[in-house]
Amino acid sequence: MLITLKGLVIGQRIIGENSCFLDLFTDKLGMIEVMAHGAKKIGGKNSGAASLFSYATFCVSRSSKGYTLNSAEPICSFYNISADIEALSLAAYFADIIKYCATSEEEHEDLLRFTCMTYFQLEKQKLPLRFIKAIFEFRFLSRIGFMPDLRVCRECIAYKNETMMFLPVEGIIYCSDCFEEHSELVEKNVFALNPTLLHTLRYVAYSETDKMYRFRISKENEKLFSAIAEFYLLAQLNRSFPTLDYYKNIAIET
Repeated sequence: MLITLKGLVIGQRIIGENSCFLDLFTDKLGMIEVMAHGAKKIGGKNSGAASLFSYATFCVSRSSKGYTLNSAEPICSFYNISADIEALSLAAYFADIIKYCATSEEEHEDLLRFTCMTYFQLEKQKLPLRFIKAIFEFRFLSRIGFMPDLRVCRECIAYKNETMMFLPVEGIIYCSDCFEEHSELVEKNVFALNPTLLHTLRYVAYSETDKMYRFRISKENEKLFSAIAEFYLLAQLNRSFPTLDYYKNIAIET
């Protein structure tokens, strides 16, 4: 059975001299592993489309043994990400998040589009890498089944306050007044959100995909947003990633 789909190569494992397994994040089937015979052969017909961070149209055959690449037509490549070690480490970290979270045999067209937008940003670096990282972490997690409830205060239903308190483990917010009335909340992990940060979290979680990466915030709020997004992801997934640790070891603070 032949299946045509669009996908992004986010991982490779070499088999023998000329073949490899591809980790494909696809629009129609989510995360799948595809055997690509001859894809590592110089000048091979699928070598370009099967390269790391390549976005292409893939024709794969499905059998009881899994998926095998039949042909591929390149759409675009984000190969230039590899020219910058910090951007490359983030690309690897994002790939690990996708492989851990994304299901197979399920459509992920919008998430694939968002991921390609993110890798484009990593390649061009018109936005700070820390900002790109935070948007990806918070948006991807929100759309993969971990949507926080940022609409109103959990207690009094206030939409906004001078300070709102975000509980990342629970994924909820309280206004500062209600938060102070609940002494048991003091022991929990919590982030104080100013109006800009609250709007940023809501925007990234709830806005249309095409609106991502079209806004900026101050460096101070950017740093806080980065801390919130990372903590939220790690708390919800209840794990860390070696690629994240590596990125944090080499990242240049600005």
